[in-house]
Amino acid sequence: MEHGEETIRLILPETENGPYVEGALNGVNFRIPTGVPVDVPLRIYRVLEESRRTDPASRQWMAGFTAAGGQKLS
Repeated sequence: MEHGEETIRLILPETENGPYVEGALNGVNFRIPTGVPVDVPLRIYRVLEESRRTDPASRQWMAGFTAAGGQKLS
């Protein structure tokens, strides 16, 4: 985290993927524990929020793709 960078406190829900959420942003890796309050840079929070919003849409798209026998959807 850069000095003086704005942060936000959050608690990420625990998942079946383990006790951490891991990723990278602009070549910087991050590992955030789940189930406990943590302060994260605002830019990381924005990435996590975007991921949270797109995951349901991705699952819905994949369900349609699978239902179509893996065929390209128009």
